[in-house]
Amino acid sequence: MNQPEISIVVPCYNEARSLTELRERIQKVLEPASRYELVFVDDGSTDDTRTILTSFAGSNIRYVRLRRNFGKSAALSVGFREARGKIIVTIDSDLQDQPEEIPRLLDTMERENLDLVSGWKKDRKDPLSRTLPSLIFNWVTAKLTGIRIHDFNCGLKAYRREVIEEVKVQGEMHRYIPVLASYRGFRVGEMAVSHAARKYGRSHYGAGRFLGGFFDLLTVIMLTRYNRKPLHAFGVLGVLLATIGVSMETYLSIGWFRGLWWLSQRPAFLLGILLIIIGIQFIFFGLLAEMIAYSSHKEEDYGAKAVAVRMEFPPEEVRLRKR
Repeated sequence: MNQPEISIVVPCYNEARSLTELRERIQKVLEPASRYELVFVDDGSTDDTRTILTSFAGSNIRYVRLRRNFGKSAALSVGFREARGKIIVTIDSDLQDQPEEIPRLLDTMERENLDLVSGWKKDRKDPLSRTLPSLIFNWVTAKLTGIRIHDFNCGLKAYRREVIEEVKVQGEMHRYIPVLASYRGFRVGEMAVSHAARKYGRSHYGAGRFLGGFFDLLTVIMLTRYNRKPLHAFGVLGVLLATIGVSMETYLSIGWFRGLWWLSQRPAFLLGILLIIIGIQFIFFGLLAEMIAYSSHKEEDYGAKAVAVRMEFPPEEVRLRKR
């Protein structure tokens, strides 16, 4: 089969009631497209999702089922592997993301020459219990990563194929794909998209998602900023702790020499020693991590492309070279 121009990847988990309407709306939007495909990934649903997706199977609709619920990152990873399009669009299956925004997403990608376009639910139709934590999460992530995107959690995104081939999704790091893509040198942008209130059921995400997101953020920072220089992360923390410990011990020692107190009566004395030891350990951890990173380093092309250059020598230089 010819390679489709566009692949729509839809991760699904217990959203059976919305799937038929979602498929119809996507097909209506993409009808003018010459070649497209829909890839539904059932992330171990326990409702009628399997039956409904089986009935969808056709020439341009494919269905993949995971043995159990592995999470959205795993579903997207499988969907990316199965997608054959030159451009891959992801959209959630709960009908809160609007399929009618897909053409605008693709137009923004082409007009601004971007490799990844992330949707921004500017006018979000969710309760405050979800919008406020998400607002804080997005602000902190943008500040720490330097990627100026308002909505990392939006499921509506468009990628060029080169992005998903180079950026690997693992754990629960799907929300940080723009960060990882930007680190690899891809052009990342965003576009405000319309958002609808949930039509069926309720959200599958709980409070634990934000705690997990924080740990994933730390992982992403280490993978991007300190992947090749782990000593810069561990060393700074180690020097800071050791400096605090030395300062405390210096202060207590001056007081002891002046006869103001006995060191054995000061718990801060033991705390200072502990901080110095921990600080030194962090520095040694950083050195070991540097050695591991150096020894495991492999040559990467970083997207570089070789260009043949023809050298033109002046006539007198050519004569000298012949001699």
